[in-house]
Amino acid sequence: MLRGRSWITITKETGEEVEFDFCNNFAINEGYEFLTDTAQITVPRKLTQSGVNLFTGSNPIFKRKDKIKIEAGYHPNRRLLFEGFISHVSANIPVQLDCEDYMFLMKQFKVTYPKKFTVVTTSKKGKPLKRKKIISDNITLKQLVDYIFNEGDYNDITNDISYELVDDIKLGQFRASNATPAEIFDKLKDLYGLYTYFIGTKLYIGFASNAADTNEAEFKMEQVCINSNDLDYQREEDYTIKVKCISMLPDNTRIEAESGDPDGEQRTYHYYNVKTKSELKTIAEKRVKEQKYTGFRGSFITFGEPYLRHGDRLKMTSVKLPERDGTYLIKSVRRAFSVDGGYRQIFELGLKLD
Repeated sequence: MLRGRSWITITKETGEEVEFDFCNNFAINEGYEFLTDTAQITVPRKLTQSGVNLFTGSNPIFKRKDKIKIEAGYHPNRRLLFEGFISHVSANIPVQLDCEDYMFLMKQFKVTYPKKFTVVTTSKKGKPLKRKKIISDNITLKQLVDYIFNEGDYNDITNDISYELVDDIKLGQFRASNATPAEIFDKLKDLYGLYTYFIGTKLYIGFASNAADTNEAEFKMEQVCINSNDLDYQREEDYTIKVKCISMLPDNTRIEAESGDPDGEQRTYHYYNVKTKSELKTIAEKRVKEQKYTGFRGSFITFGEPYLRHGDRLKMTSVKLPERDGTYLIKSVRRAFSVDGGYRQIFELGLKLD
């Protein structure tokens, strides 16, 4: 029988690092739609080191803003599952640590973008005649993100973070006033359909996950599926869907196209620089076929391995029902570990890929 192990490593602001290989339980939630991946860890209240409480009391060893890593695996494997910061320490019994990934840092400072600058025109004698506040209307995604990470007096907060952009998309008249970067990323999702998420210390900004270059693992349902009660098997003819595709052009104008059932459940997708409505219509029709399929929807519980992240490909196979085999994009993952329940993963299935 497989026996999972866990390791929690906490690094204080002083740089001191402490690792302990036990906890009551932990749960991790991750997905590209969440903006912030989160974790909750439960530890004994009276946990001490050299007689000092680790998390409680007037001067605990570990506090909010300390770095934290969660690792787990079946012997001899040890895999990093989560890294981020302690965002809250509860006063409950036992103690619960609420944690956030590196998006936590993106909530610790505020920026205003773009910065206004004043142009003053003067007379021939040098006397000021007119003041005009200038704001650029040709902002790009790269300019915005570069400003967040490279300007201001908060660079020490973002020193450990790198970032990758889907493209240098033109945002037009984008404005942010006294907003946290996390609030700005939320705005990018609402206005442009751009998803922002961390993997480790690297920030990604782009459209919904594309499984073209991600990992794939096979799950034989009779061997690794613990609970599939939340999986529904649908037939193509019983499911109605309407897809709306929006293309953002470099001049900040938009093209829209729709496909599918007029009264179906609507899904909206964003693209950049798809230049014609007919091309966008073809994409919408393909999106309908991807989702109006005969296959599974929902989530299922499995063992802690094989390990996959959101955006990866999950190949589901069955000996008893081989006609239901298929490959799916993973929409989100919840990982759980406990002394009594062992090490588990809950995969939420997204699009059927084949």
